Amino acid sequence: MDGHSADDRLRKLAKASPNFGRLYGYQPLLAIYGSQAELTVLTNPNAAYVSAGQFGEVLAEEFVTRTGTRVEGASQFDRLNALTRAGVLVGWSRDAFDKLRRGRNDAAHNHLFDTTKALEALKLCWQLGDLFDRAMGGTRTVGAFVPPTLPADVQSADPEEITELQEALEGHRRALAESRVKLSETSDRLEAAKRAREEAEALIASAERTKTAYAEQIEELRTQVSELRTAHQQQYDRERIQPRKVASAARDAIVERAQRPAPLNEVQARKKIDAMLSKAGWRIQDKADANPLAGKGVAIREFTLATGRADYVLYVDGKIVGVIEAKREGTPLAGALAQNERYAAGVLKEHAMAVWRREEPFAFRYATTGTETYFVNRVDPHARSREVFAFHRPETIAAWMKRADEDPETPTFRAALRTNMPLLETHGLRMAQVKAITGLEDSLAGDRPRALIQMATGAGKTFTAVTETYRLLRHAGARRVLFLVDRNNLGRQAHAEFDKYRTPDENRKLTDLYNVDMLGRSGLQDTSSVVISTIQAAPAHSCPSGRFRGGVPLR
Repeated sequence: MDGHSADDRLRKLAKASPNFGRLYGYQPLLAIYGSQAELTVLTNPNAAYVSAGQFGEVLAEEFVTRTGTRVEGASQFDRLNALTRAGVLVGWSRDAFDKLRRGRNDAAHNHLFDTTKALEALKLCWQLGDLFDRAMGGTRTVGAFVPPTLPADVQSADPEEITELQEALEGHRRALAESRVKLSETSDRLEAAKRAREEAEALIASAERTKTAYAEQIEELRTQVSELRTAHQQQYDRERIQPRKVASAARDAIVERAQRPAPLNEVQARKKIDAMLSKAGWRIQDKADANPLAGKGVAIREFTLATGRADYVLYVDGKIVGVIEAKREGTPLAGALAQNERYAAGVLKEHAMAVWRREEPFAFRYATTGTETYFVNRVDPHARSREVFAFHRPETIAAWMKRADEDPETPTFRAALRTNMPLLETHGLRMAQVKAITGLEDSLAGDRPRALIQMATGAGKTFTAVTETYRLLRHAGARRVLFLVDRNNLGRQAHAEFDKYRTPDENRKLTDLYNVDMLGRSGLQDTSSVVISTIQAAPAHSCPSGRFRGGVPLR
């Protein structure tokens, strides 16, 4: 048989692996060594350990070359240390590589025959391969390890080991089935779980067929695998001495993706969403046991609407006010809520009296994967989606509802920015200050929530910020303004500026009208209208974006 035919066979067999086939395009040896570990994990655990160790070595080499990381030394330990220093490997990923490294060394010198641990090593290979795919390709596809099937002739082994192995395999099967559950595609959880189990069993059966085909031809292809390894090693040695040039932005992107946790499947996401809701003060109920008056805020799962089903419907003070869509990770969330018109039809007739706003049955909408969450307030003029770090508390939504009921002309902060801001009193202001304030208010009114004001030293930046802060508190109804500074002495100066500021309309001290506080150890105070803090001390939840780059974030 000629070499070209052998190439085709090896490629076809390696790419057919459900666990490692997708890695063939990055580096054929990753798919090959992963497939070899799959082939022998239950029949020759020592050989599986060796293949898993080879997988780990090639994967580390790929991480090194693709990130342009310089390595001092030629051992796997040197590679892993270099990748850890570069931030590519952190926590569990470094531990997983070390387990594969030690496992291969033990297999080479001590001949290991622990099938359960060999299975664990194979799972680690899958996890690291999945990490590599996410880091290099930017994919966020939910996946799971496809376990092998226990051969019948293994029954002659130690009964305790067989029991332990069967439990491990069953756990992997459950995890695989869970990863295939698509709750968003059916209103019946039992039906979704049944479909997922069927898909999982089909994947396992397909994996067994692939493994059988590989076993029949592996001896014929072993020489070719050796040649591929030799060629790869020579290429790596050249790149270790002279690392390839990788743009810093590309390297930083790989590191950032490598440090992100794996995407959640739908079952995991629902558990995370439930925890997020509970932390925000919501009571979570199933539809069959719904009691909307059980608390200030109640989130009811799997709620039937006039046109389909909602993952969660939100009640505040017994009124239907919002909805949560639970999405699989990878789904674009930013435009999902504002464009989703299926909520316009509202609820079934038996729930119609509980709706807060008939014209907008679900005024407060969220879409979340459990990892990222987007929110839209449909009471806003020209409502838009924005990312939030958590669900809002029921008390916060209740306050929004009260404002909208009492002031229907300007029901939200953004609505007030458009209609309530009076002409700026320019007396005592420099032209640069007038331009900064009017430009900022035009930007905010135009739904551009981020703005940068650049002013020369001595131009009166702090006075400008204090003036705008008063206008936002007084006329737009801002609840709180966070004033960030670099150093504590600048914070004290800012506090003094607030304290001496007199309002242009009533000529009263600003601090007589609004509490201006320095952020202390006790954290944010409910009575604070202005909080002054250094960037280092400011808590992440003080700012809508969860991070700071200067400026005066608003709440």
